[in-house]
Amino acid sequence: MAQSIPVYKSQATIKSLGNEYCIYADRIELKCRFPFFAKTLVIKKDDLIAIDIFKPPVIRTSLIALKLDLADLKEHVGIKRKNGFFKHLRFTPENPKEFVAKVQDIFQRE
Repeated sequence: MAQSIPVYKSQATIKSLGNEYCIYADRIELKCRFPFFAKTLVIKKDDLIAIDIFKPPVIRTSLIALKLDLADLKEHVGIKRKNGFFKHLRFTPENPKEFVAKVQDIFQRE
Protein backbone atom coordinates (compact mmCIF):
# COMPACT_ATOMS: atom_id res chain seq x y z
CA MET A 1 0.00 0.00 0.00
CA ALA A 2 1.16 3.52 -0.74
CA GLN A 3 0.80 5.05 2.72
CA SER A 4 1.05 3.33 6.10
CA ILE A 5 -0.09 6.19 8.37
CA PRO A 6 -3.85 6.84 8.41
CA VAL A 7 -5.10 10.34 7.64
CA TYR A 8 -8.08 9.66 9.92
CA LYS A 9 -8.68 6.90 12.44
CA SER A 10 -11.88 5.93 14.22
CA GLN A 11 -10.89 4.08 17.39
CA ALA A 12 -12.51 0.86 18.49
CA THR A 13 -15.63 1.48 20.61
CA ILE A 14 -18.48 -0.56 22.07
CA LYS A 15 -20.84 0.48 19.26
CA SER A 16 -18.24 -0.60 16.68
CA LEU A 17 -17.83 -3.95 18.52
CA GLY A 18 -14.10 -3.29 18.85
CA ASN A 19 -13.62 -2.66 15.14
CA GLU A 20 -11.27 0.07 13.95
CA TYR A 21 -11.90 2.12 10.82
CA CYS A 22 -9.09 4.06 9.08
CA ILE A 23 -8.91 6.42 6.11
CA TYR A 24 -5.73 6.68 4.04
CA ALA A 25 -5.04 8.92 1.05
CA ASP A 26 -5.76 6.04 -1.37
CA ARG A 27 -8.08 3.67 0.55
CA ILE A 28 -10.35 2.95 3.50
CA GLU A 29 -9.49 0.06 5.82
CA LEU A 30 -12.17 -1.51 7.98
CA LYS A 31 -10.48 -3.75 10.58
CA CYS A 32 -13.18 -6.11 11.80
CA ARG A 33 -13.38 -8.82 14.42
CA PHE A 34 -15.90 -11.36 13.24
CA PRO A 35 -16.63 -14.40 15.40
CA PHE A 36 -13.70 -16.81 15.11
CA PHE A 37 -11.50 -14.59 12.90
CA ALA A 38 -10.31 -11.05 12.20
CA LYS A 39 -10.48 -9.47 8.75
CA THR A 40 -9.47 -6.17 7.21
CA LEU A 41 -11.69 -5.00 4.38
CA VAL A 42 -9.91 -2.60 2.02
CA ILE A 43 -11.87 -0.21 -0.18
CA LYS A 44 -9.56 1.43 -2.70
CA LYS A 45 -10.31 4.96 -3.85
CA ASP A 46 -11.23 3.73 -7.35
CA ASP A 47 -13.61 1.07 -5.95
CA LEU A 48 -15.71 3.51 -3.93
CA ILE A 49 -19.00 4.34 -5.63
CA ALA A 50 -20.74 6.16 -2.77
CA ILE A 51 -20.47 6.90 0.96
CA ASP A 52 -23.19 8.39 3.13
CA ILE A 53 -24.73 8.49 6.61
CA PHE A 54 -27.85 6.47 7.41
CA LYS A 55 -30.23 6.19 10.33
CA PRO A 56 -30.99 2.76 11.82
CA PRO A 57 -32.07 0.14 11.10
CA VAL A 58 -30.01 -0.93 8.09
CA ILE A 59 -32.95 -2.71 6.46
CA ARG A 60 -34.52 0.71 5.74
CA THR A 61 -31.81 1.42 3.16
CA SER A 62 -30.43 -1.96 2.07
CA LEU A 63 -31.51 -5.57 2.23
CA ILE A 64 -28.11 -6.84 1.12
CA ALA A 65 -25.62 -4.84 3.19
CA LEU A 66 -22.91 -6.47 5.28
CA LYS A 67 -23.18 -5.06 8.81
CA LEU A 68 -19.78 -4.89 10.49
CA ASP A 69 -21.03 -3.81 13.93
CA LEU A 70 -24.11 -2.35 15.69
CA ALA A 71 -25.23 -0.34 12.65
CA ASP A 72 -28.83 -1.48 13.24
CA LEU A 73 -28.88 0.47 16.51
CA LYS A 74 -26.94 3.67 15.75
CA GLU A 75 -26.48 6.26 13.03
CA HIS A 76 -23.97 4.62 10.71
CA VAL A 77 -21.90 4.95 7.55
CA GLY A 78 -22.87 3.14 4.37
CA ILE A 79 -20.44 2.37 1.58
CA LYS A 80 -21.28 1.15 -1.89
CA ARG A 81 -18.30 -0.29 -3.75
CA LYS A 82 -17.54 -1.79 -7.17
CA ASN A 83 -15.68 -4.93 -6.06
CA GLY A 84 -16.00 -7.57 -3.38
CA PHE A 85 -18.62 -10.18 -2.50
CA PHE A 86 -20.62 -7.64 -0.49
CA LYS A 87 -21.01 -4.41 -2.48
CA HIS A 88 -22.86 -2.59 0.35
CA LEU A 89 -21.20 -2.20 3.76
CA ARG A 90 -22.60 -0.65 6.95
CA PHE A 91 -20.52 0.29 10.01
CA THR A 92 -20.50 2.68 12.97
CA PRO A 93 -17.36 4.79 13.44
CA GLU A 94 -16.97 7.07 16.48
CA ASN A 95 -18.30 10.05 14.54
CA PRO A 96 -20.09 9.02 11.32
CA LYS A 97 -20.49 12.59 9.99
CA GLU A 98 -16.80 13.36 10.48
CA PHE A 99 -15.79 10.04 8.88
CA VAL A 100 -17.89 10.66 5.75
CA ALA A 101 -16.73 14.29 5.47
CA LYS A 102 -13.08 13.20 5.72
CA VAL A 103 -13.49 10.52 3.03
CA GLN A 104 -15.22 12.97 0.70
CA ASP A 105 -12.55 15.62 1.31
CA ILE A 106 -9.58 13.30 0.80
CA PHE A 107 -10.98 11.25 -2.12
CA GLN A 108 -12.21 14.27 -4.09
CA ARG A 109 -8.77 15.88 -4.14
CA GLU A 110 -6.89 15.30 -7.34
